[in-house]
Amino acid sequence: MSTHDIFKKPEITLQKLADYVLQLSDFYIDQPTAGTPWDKEYCYQAYSHYFLPLNYLRNDLVVRRGVDVGFFADLDTTVDWGSGPGTSTLALNSHLNLKKNILVDISKRHLTRFSDLWSGFKNSEFTEVFKDPKINYAKSLLVCSYSLTEKNSLPNGWDDFEALMILEPATSDDGRKLLELREHLIKSGYSLWAPCLHQSKCPLLTQSKKDWCHDRLKVDAPDWFWELEKKLPIKNNTITTSYLLARKRKPPEHAKNQVRLVGDQLIEKGKTRQMLCRGENREFLTWLHKNSKPEELFRGDFFELPESESDYELISNEIRLKK
Repeated sequence: MSTHDIFKKPEITLQKLADYVLQLSDFYIDQPTAGTPWDKEYCYQAYSHYFLPLNYLRNDLVVRRGVDVGFFADLDTTVDWGSGPGTSTLALNSHLNLKKNILVDISKRHLTRFSDLWSGFKNSEFTEVFKDPKINYAKSLLVCSYSLTEKNSLPNGWDDFEALMILEPATSDDGRKLLELREHLIKSGYSLWAPCLHQSKCPLLTQSKKDWCHDRLKVDAPDWFWELEKKLPIKNNTITTSYLLARKRKPPEHAKNQVRLVGDQLIEKGKTRQMLCRGENREFLTWLHKNSKPEELFRGDFFELPESESDYELISNEIRLKK
């Protein structure tokens, strides 16, 4: 599925849709732990044409990250816990040939309303309580996409699964909770495949009280979507998400000169800095303006340091590129 295919042009006016989007946005802000009001018309319209496409892009980003590192190898079954309309399952099936998809949620009502999406999934079934003794957990993936922010804990039996895919809102509170969960998963015998390049302590958690980890993605959308955004105070030319991909199987080793950017670019006098992650220390990649022009890189992007250490120098917590 192309990114534009997920953006379905509404039959209502863009102004009416904008009103619905703001109404649902206010609901999320005022009641952050409440379940989504799927039975409300404003929710259906706003979610179908605005929130669902953006959430699909977030899930698609995470799935593509997983594909790049071989995370989904030998997995054939997914359990989408707190599935909502099945956005995560949709993104997974856009990239993988899965044997079975189990969507778990407290109500089937929203799945019925969004049946044009999930009815096309291969070998899919819905259940209000997950109980499947026949599942082969060694080949199964548990998906929790924006469900822990409502439930506050992983479902019972989560540690039976070989693999976990967890997405949360890219907010300070949810993001730092996810960093704490990362520590718990490692202690429980899981290895991080993404976004992390290492299994050491997370420097954003241990060396800062306010940082959190998230990826940023530039949105590719049709023209009508940008016309809608002109009517909204919300701007989503880029979107963010926090996530973890963990397995009991060990991940492949990354190249020693590969780092991951975990901050937005900071333009300062004579230089541009961007926080990076490659281990347990909080470090910055630095471009000196007299030497080079900074590349346009987003949070979550990877960067390869020069192979020769003579092409950069370490000063305090900065890796300063010489060219």
